[in-house]
Amino acid sequence: MKNAKSFILSCAVAILFISGCSQTEEPPRGEFASGVIIVNEGNFTESNGSIGFFDESNLEVTQDIFNKANRVSPGGIIQSIYFYNDLAFIIDQVGNRIEVVEAETFKSIAVIEVGLCTPRYMVVAGGKGYVTNWGNFDDNYDLPDSYVAVIDLENFIVVKSIETGNGSEGLVVYGEQVYVANSYTNNIEAIDPATDAITGSISVATGPIAFAEDKNGKVWVLSSSYFSGSALTQLDLSTEKVLKSFPVSASAKSLNTNGTGDHLYYLSTPFGTDAEVRMLFIDAIEDAGEALIIAPNLYALGVDPTSGLIYLGNHNGFQGNGTVLRYEGSTLKDNFPAGVAPNGFVFRK
Repeated sequence: MKNAKSFILSCAVAILFISGCSQTEEPPRGEFASGVIIVNEGNFTESNGSIGFFDESNLEVTQDIFNKANRVSPGGIIQSIYFYNDLAFIIDQVGNRIEVVEAETFKSIAVIEVGLCTPRYMVVAGGKGYVTNWGNFDDNYDLPDSYVAVIDLENFIVVKSIETGNGSEGLVVYGEQVYVANSYTNNIEAIDPATDAITGSISVATGPIAFAEDKNGKVWVLSSSYFSGSALTQLDLSTEKVLKSFPVSASAKSLNTNGTGDHLYYLSTPFGTDAEVRMLFIDAIEDAGEALIIAPNLYALGVDPTSGLIYLGNHNGFQGNGTVLRYEGSTLKDNFPAGVAPNGFVFRK
């Protein structure tokens, strides 16, 4: 009987030990794991771009988080930032470089400096990074040397360049293809990540710059041209067909969808007048009849996918630091300071 009790006690201890070993604790999340990332482009004459952080839980703002993590500012003119797994890629278009950092702490990991020329935006497909590059302007202010740089995400080097149409800009991954908007043309091009070859193109309104996918899996292209105006085009990328296209307000930029993917938002920023935020349903066949928001100096637009709040970047005339405005629909909720020329937002949940 005594041996039986000892056996039972030994089994119980073993079970407790095994169950205790099977429990894994999640590592602590970094300071910048959850919140709103603000891309501050910087002033072209000073190359003073930075990344800001807004904590929605306590409404606290942290400026220049790269500096906080690394004791040096990123500098340059920051066009965009792209998050992938536990990494973030800060794209400096004038410095022709990409700072690679830990996504939750912003501690520097690597710098990509070779193989880039005016880099703009990035996506990841097939385990590789794809970065649009304008190249240099020619004597006619055209961009004939545009390309997509292919990034090895283990060694952080450019391994290939894919020649594209002039002014390669925004990208989107759909299915097994990467689509590139060529802003100095009227087409987008498809790249197959398996071969890194261009497999075709789709004609859209002149000046395609950005993509957004709606709740039905249809992809919208925002085009903006000084000469022919702005337009929205809806694509079925499963067949690479244009479903509809219509003109929208002038000098359009910053295409967004809401969290449910049933509304589109964009900025209209014509020179010399106040900017407008336009909102329309994805079943629209024409532009919104009136603006949702009208305000001066708007430079960036983001829509929080959870709260639905609209974030707007005000460049304040590029005189010193900018401001972020938050709206509930058409009503201003609050605002907080940003760096120089806030040009984009990333919502980290």
